[in-house]
Amino acid sequence: MNLLALPNRPIRRRARTLALILAALLGTAPAAAAQDFIYVAKPGDNPWNLTQRYLKSIDYWPRIQHYNGITEPNSIPTGTRIRIPHAWMRGETVLAHVVDVNGDVACDIGNGLEPVRSGMALGPDALIRTDANGSLTLEFADGSRSLIGGGSELRIRTTTRLKASGAQQVHLDLLRGQVENVVTPSTIGGRRFQIETPAAVAAVRGTDFRIALDADRMRAETLSGEVAVRNQRGEARLQAGTGIATARDERPGRPLPLLPAPALDALPERIERLPERIERLPVRLPIEAVEGAAAYRSRFAPRDRPGVLASDRQSNTAEVVGNADLPDGRYQLKVRAIGTQGLGGLDAVREIEIDARPEPPFPMSPAHETAAIDERIAFAWAQTPDAHAYHFELAGDAGFQNQILRQDDLSSTSLVVDDELPPGDYFWRVAVSTDEGRGPYSDIQRFRRPPPGPTAEPPEIGDETLRLRWREGNQGDSYQVQLSRGADFAAPEHSFDTNLAELQAPRPEPGTWHVRIRTLEGGVQPGPWSKPQLIEIPHDHWRALWILLPILLAL
Repeated sequence: MNLLALPNRPIRRRARTLALILAALLGTAPAAAAQDFIYVAKPGDNPWNLTQRYLKSIDYWPRIQHYNGITEPNSIPTGTRIRIPHAWMRGETVLAHVVDVNGDVACDIGNGLEPVRSGMALGPDALIRTDANGSLTLEFADGSRSLIGGGSELRIRTTTRLKASGAQQVHLDLLRGQVENVVTPSTIGGRRFQIETPAAVAAVRGTDFRIALDADRMRAETLSGEVAVRNQRGEARLQAGTGIATARDERPGRPLPLLPAPALDALPERIERLPERIERLPVRLPIEAVEGAAAYRSRFAPRDRPGVLASDRQSNTAEVVGNADLPDGRYQLKVRAIGTQGLGGLDAVREIEIDARPEPPFPMSPAHETAAIDERIAFAWAQTPDAHAYHFELAGDAGFQNQILRQDDLSSTSLVVDDELPPGDYFWRVAVSTDEGRGPYSDIQRFRRPPPGPTAEPPEIGDETLRLRWREGNQGDSYQVQLSRGADFAAPEHSFDTNLAELQAPRPEPGTWHVRIRTLEGGVQPGPWSKPQLIEIPHDHWRALWILLPILLAL
């Protein structure tokens, strides 16, 4: 006899009698459980064909009949609400799809590890592994998504759609690493999204949440909705904006509030306000510290591919950090503070542009924060392979509004400025053009043009000494004085150091001397020499006569 065929009258009578007996023994049917699926009866429905279509086994037909108190199984009125526990329902496997992948990501679907490709379909028992800089986004049948971060290992245990309700049930095993999930909200009963780790299980029905596993310690962070975290020791419910860290052998504690999103409006003025342009790599941009933060995490994703982690970096200081190999383009930037228990806070999200290539040449001289004392200042920078031209700018202010010199289409890596620059602060930078186009300028190099050395007052020439005076400089300055027969000072005969704005030295030999003076600011950094001055040391004829007199008298 076909058990799925309509039962004959004796069997129907026995079924009705069985239902009445069960109802009498167990009392009236229980109130509809919150997890039940409600099926609205159609003409011709009965416990047997409903079981055949929707339940795990034909053996469930007595259960469904009793559960709903059906005493006339062959004449169920159309429109009757029939309750079916989701645990009894039959499901069909549906596949998850890789919508985006970045870096080194592999999966094992039974034939060993193989590279993951965008568009690949993955089903139950697929094992996914990402390297430190890899990432992968999975999309499930109902549109829910999971972003698997770097250094992670995750297994898809089940991805099922219930036959009766169409509800999706996802069960993932996170073995190490991190996964961020956006579960599509739904009112369909029986829907379940569950992530299991060695420490605990997180279950949701529609929410935005993160799960991470380090060693045997799990962290759960709820951004919206609610997450239930449970293990053999107990359960905790995480509302939006809370998180928890727990281990296998400890009861999940009280959820903690997540740290607020960092403020990104304290980024350097050189990129003004976000969204803006970053012109130097690797990315390091200071931000305002968040109270209670132990670290900060920065994630860059291409604007048109938010499921790709182009850079995922952490810093112990309040700053945005990014990989040095980030390609030029526009990015979605997410920054979060991390608390002392490792719980990530709420994300600050901005759009930002990187425009850093071709990278500028490395400035060589004058070096940053040095003094340029030569009359003709020689600028130099490192050579860039495949350079078409270099672009040079010199200004009297860091904003390059007071521009002194601009040279484009330079073919060499040096430039000499012949014009004598007056004392003051100066700023220079250089850029390069290659096949990639014209790149940004280098970091601004500041140098100082110190005032020339002081001019000596008319000398005091004594019988035995030469005394020079000049205008005193700043406190702590010292001075160098040179006397030379030659105007070029190639080999000065006398050189003196003094901490005073004057010099008393032995009277030099008679004749013409060239004198120059320079200041050592702070006693260390030498400035330029003063313009040479001429000093005439007269001959002392009377002294010469007194020297010769004894000789003359002896004759």
